[in-house]
Amino acid sequence: MRALSLKAKAIALFAGIALVPVAVAVTLLADVNRRAVRTSEEALQAAILSEVASVSIQLVRDVESDVVAAAAIFGHAAGGAIRDEDAVASVRALVATRALVDAVRLEVPDAGIGTVIRKASSGADVPAAPAALRRLADERGVGFGVVGPARGLLVARVRPSGEAGAADAPAGAADAPAGAAPPSPAGPAGYVVAEVALDALGRDLAAIAARRFGGREVRLLIAGHDRRAIAAFGVPGAAPGADVSALPLWGKLPLGAVWTDKISVLGPHDEGGQRMIGAIETLPDLGWAVAIWRPEPVAFAALDEMRRRGLAVAAGALVLALVLAVFTARHVTRPVLHLVAQARLIGARRWREIALGEGLRGRRDEIGELAASLGRMAADLEQGEAEIAREAKLRGDLGRFMDKAVVDAIVRGEHPLALGGKRAAVSVLFADVVGFTPLAESREAERMVALLNELFSMLTEIVFRHGGTVDKFIGDCVMAVWGAPLAQADHARRALAAAEDMMRFLETANEEWRERYDVEVRLGIGVNSGEAIVGNVGSDKRMEYTVIGDVVNVASRLEAIAAPNQVLVSEATRSLAGDAFPLRALGERNLTGRKTTTAVYALDPD
Repeated sequence: MRALSLKAKAIALFAGIALVPVAVAVTLLADVNRRAVRTSEEALQAAILSEVASVSIQLVRDVESDVVAAAAIFGHAAGGAIRDEDAVASVRALVATRALVDAVRLEVPDAGIGTVIRKASSGADVPAAPAALRRLADERGVGFGVVGPARGLLVARVRPSGEAGAADAPAGAADAPAGAAPPSPAGPAGYVVAEVALDALGRDLAAIAARRFGGREVRLLIAGHDRRAIAAFGVPGAAPGADVSALPLWGKLPLGAVWTDKISVLGPHDEGGQRMIGAIETLPDLGWAVAIWRPEPVAFAALDEMRRRGLAVAAGALVLALVLAVFTARHVTRPVLHLVAQARLIGARRWREIALGEGLRGRRDEIGELAASLGRMAADLEQGEAEIAREAKLRGDLGRFMDKAVVDAIVRGEHPLALGGKRAAVSVLFADVVGFTPLAESREAERMVALLNELFSMLTEIVFRHGGTVDKFIGDCVMAVWGAPLAQADHARRALAAAEDMMRFLETANEEWRERYDVEVRLGIGVNSGEAIVGNVGSDKRMEYTVIGDVVNVASRLEAIAAPNQVLVSEATRSLAGDAFPLRALGERNLTGRKTTTAVYALDPD
């Protein structure tokens, strides 16, 4: 048997010398990128879980705010502050303006009394609250639980006004006819009950999956503490109410885990012979858990692509080593090691130090392709992280002044933030604290600031609830706009509905403020509609989004002549709102700075 020639041995030796570093470099590159991709996937899943948790909690909180408001109204009736008939009318008006609540139930279980107050166009019913939820409401003021597939129940304890601690509340008469005022029993505890339609969560999960993953495979799940599905996307057999306790992902939770504790777990698990990577997070406030998982090959698709390219580089290195071993050692091993160092920089997110082009310019072989792929991957990762940071900062800054829908439009680039303006049909509302200067002069400044902060927080929430934008705060006055930056065909109705809610809020808040601050806040509100210039005014260093025009001046003048707790409305707003609101003509008025008189109307709340 002939021995291998020296030439063959040299070729084999050089090939081995060339291939070993390449193989090591590709292995290191795969390991570094695997950690980077896994870290990126875990960060993505954590962000999605946070979004799902926020959507779930917000749905319950939105209904809870309405139920607590109804309980507060009945509490005033129980305390004798208002008549029972007025309380029922106020709650009916509250339900009529809410999108998530079609009906509420007022009940006094010990007296066998209950009545359902619903929208005029709705035939919705509300079941009696289970004893466990009533006990929870007695302890915390509000109790929530899942009572069936896609159905939740919120129970709020009715506390008569004027009582400092837990107190019994009024309840409606059992099977009382529609419109009848419920009695106000002094002894038994009363509750307000409303259903929470949890099927909306399924649509939210589908929207999140489509936005985050497009057509790629993903599974999202919201489950209760009894391991029954509340909402799901992409999970077979996980219809609302289905038992999902057999899913392997629960094995990731610690033994004896209680879902009323804050738990967050990330990591892989096996499901049907397939390796999955996912995460679970509990929602202690609701006693739920949200979960996301998807197949590891799908999550690590970029890593597989990198591995295939690494093999291509190794194959090319072998061919080059067999033809010219020295050339291969100099032009393959060094660049690959350079790429390994660059991959480490990518994994460490040290973007400014990455220099993939050094020593690789003009290369069109597999190493050049790998360098280009790593460069694109580094650019995409850097751009993605910058975009996430930009959106988070922008949402945080704008969320203090604008409704969530408006903030989303700006973040998506649908509304420019450059200097300039355009004409738009808007409704402007001014709400001012009547006689605030004498109040501030006779009381501690810190207490007045605290009072104003509470007032402005609720007024801002009311503006946002009706789709408006808080333009600015001027001393003890707030200016809000509807119809800008996003056009709204019903901007006048939204502004009047917000004005009604502000007055209703004062009815319930003033009693507490009298006790805490020894003051009673009274608002004067002016509302006007028309065409105005809206846009960003100022300089490149400091700008302000605002509304300019006569429509603003008229709204300000109306607020200035409004009596305490009075809403004055212009003819333009009345014409746009139609007959949707009870407006009473006050005749023509002379407004400061205007040559002609202005027709003025008063909004008489229900």
